[in-house]
Amino acid sequence: MRQISLLALTKSTGGIALYNKLLLSELRRIGVRSHTLCLSENSDAYAADLERRGLGAEPVEMARYSIDLGGDARVLRRVIEASREQDADVIVCHGSKSGFIGRAAGRITGRPVVYRQASMPFQRRVQGAKAPFYWALDFAARGFGGHVVTLTDQAREQTLRAKLMPPDRGSVIRTGVDVDRFRPARDRPEARRALGLEPERPVVGWMGRIEPQKAPLDYVEALRDLVARYPHVQFVMAGEGRLQAEVDQALEAAGLTGRVRMLGWQSDPVAALQAFDVYVLSSHWEGLPITLLEAMACGCCCISTDVDGCSDALEDGISGRLVAAADTTGLARALNSVLHDPELRGRYAAAGRERAVTLFDKETMVAKWVELLSQLTAGRASVPVAGAAGAASEGGQ
Repeated sequence: MRQISLLALTKSTGGIALYNKLLLSELRRIGVRSHTLCLSENSDAYAADLERRGLGAEPVEMARYSIDLGGDARVLRRVIEASREQDADVIVCHGSKSGFIGRAAGRITGRPVVYRQASMPFQRRVQGAKAPFYWALDFAARGFGGHVVTLTDQAREQTLRAKLMPPDRGSVIRTGVDVDRFRPARDRPEARRALGLEPERPVVGWMGRIEPQKAPLDYVEALRDLVARYPHVQFVMAGEGRLQAEVDQALEAAGLTGRVRMLGWQSDPVAALQAFDVYVLSSHWEGLPITLLEAMACGCCCISTDVDGCSDALEDGISGRLVAAADTTGLARALNSVLHDPELRGRYAAAGRERAVTLFDKETMVAKWVELLSQLTAGRASVPVAGAAGAASEGGQ
């Protein structure tokens, strides 16, 4: 029996693109063939990156945030063509619009489809006034069939309540990270030095895309009165994005320019996270954020907003702190508690590392994907199980 072939659809930036790359890299190690249609902005660079890793890929132009009947029809036609050219056994699509197009293609070609839900855009707190549109898109796609993968039990329950998947066509597969690569630094002062920071002073770090979803301005606001209380602490931000100018202006307005250091995009997130004593995630919505899991695995004391999969990742008061989204006062209070009490900070860091190893190891994630793909292709193709995981993962920001 021949080995399985996958056709993947994904946008070409952010955690969705990273997840697709890591998953397909792991599956390639056990002989699974794949070809990715790289959609929306950054598609050329993302396709080239996948090809350098021995993964089939091609850029496909698609309007990410709007309906383009002509353009979307062309994408659908290309998905159908590619599924036949690649002799795909399963179509795997990441994100809402890709999920609609991929499931439509699966219905037309008779191929099984897996829609991996990256977040829940059908909720108003995620997409605001656009949420009913996303609900309608997912509800219509449900009629095409396919299997839905959610990232957490909570996401599964909310998706079921929204009537966006039948109970018998859904699975929960938690995001996993390489807990052997993402591990506490043997020498944190040296890790700080390598990042250009003072080695003996603790570090509070924010790392991610400087975009509205990640709410970097909330982090700046939380630091407004906190920085002066802790002159020995180094506060940093790492990343790049559309809100960079606004962040710079907010730091200047708060008198924090020079006290909050901008590190830029980090090509090696392990090196950055191993230098952080405290990691902060201020997002207004998420799926199950890869960088939070990587920070936990690196032994950072993690403080996160209590949104979506973040509450599955951290147990408030046990393995970190959770605060309400957009509550900058609560975020400042949580930061103050762990900066004031190094022993508490250490307990949260150790418990977070243990939780990452126990629940969010990539080997478990890959094994669950292998099991699902084996079920969907039973009798037509085989998915080897030996050595399913082991490639070094890369970090997400």
